[in-house]
Formats: sequence, C-alpha cells, structure tokens
Amino acid sequence: MEFVKIKEDEFDFIFSQMQSNFILEERRDYLPAKNILQNKDYELFHLQNESKKVGFISVWHLDGMEFIEHFVVYEEYRNSGLGAKALNLAKEKWENLVLEAELPLTEIAKRRLGFYQRNGFIKNREEYYQPPYRKGGEGVFLALLSYPTQISDFEKVKTKIYKRVYGV
Repeated sequence: MEFVKIKEDEFDFIFSQMQSNFILEERRDYLPAKNILQNKDYELFHLQNESKKVGFISVWHLDGMEFIEHFVVYEEYRNSGLGAKALNLAKEKWENLVLEAELPLTEIAKRRLGFYQRNGFIKNREEYYQPPYRKGGEGVFLALLSYPTQISDFEKVKTKIYKRVYGV
C-alpha cells in the first residue's frame, strides 16, 4: 500500500467517489473541493495497492496533527483488509491523527466506528459538531476520533479544525 498524490486531471473521478460515499453535508461542492487542492496544508492521495487505485484519503496538515477529512476504499475492494493497511500507513507516516466518523446510530455507522476503533483510533467523549460546508447548509453531529491517544485539549483541536478546514 502506498499514498500517491492525485494529479489535478484525476480530480473528477475522486469527486464522483466523494459524491457516492458521503452525504451532501459531509463534503464540499465541486468547485470549492477542486480549489482546495491549491491549499498548501491539504493533500489528496490515491490509496494504491499493487499498482491498483483502491481508494483515496484527504489530509489536512494542522500544526502538530493531521486531520483526515475523507477516507474511502472503493466498494469493490472493501472487506479485504485494505482499509486497515491504509490506516496503518497513515499511522506510520504521521504522528497524530484526527478524523470524524458518524455517530453509531445505524448499523453501518456502528461498523465504521468499530473499524476505526479496532485500528487504534480513540473516540473522544466530547460532543462534536461538523460545521456546514456551504452557506445555508447544515452541519452534522459526528464523533471525533484520534490516534494514538485521546485529545488532551479538545477545544483547541476543534477550533483548529473549524478554522482551517471549515473556514469558521
């Protein structure tokens, strides 16, 4: 498994996968999502396994931590251990990771949360609200998970994510 930075002309395919895998409230519209590629603190990678593109991961570099904004293993490669391989690579590459996950209100959300926890991520106890991606949009209550430890200053981390990722 390796992370391969996407080329700008590959963005349309990645965006179509974002649309398929995230509800509207959990992703940007097309143009803002494409423009964010120019931000020096943001990187978007293919998950490449044995020269096959099996998913993608987007990462914000936020002063002492990496925030995984989106993480997808494409449907045809799910349940094959590739998601765990990708997270292990992220844990090797970056020291402190933070990501959002749906609250365990549905069976699929429970499975996703369990996946992250089995892979060493810790669900922080504090309530977390993902701000809207678009003006007039709705935010979402989510769980904030971290690796390798629980977040010690939750408000500081939340404020950093809000400001740099969501622009609030």
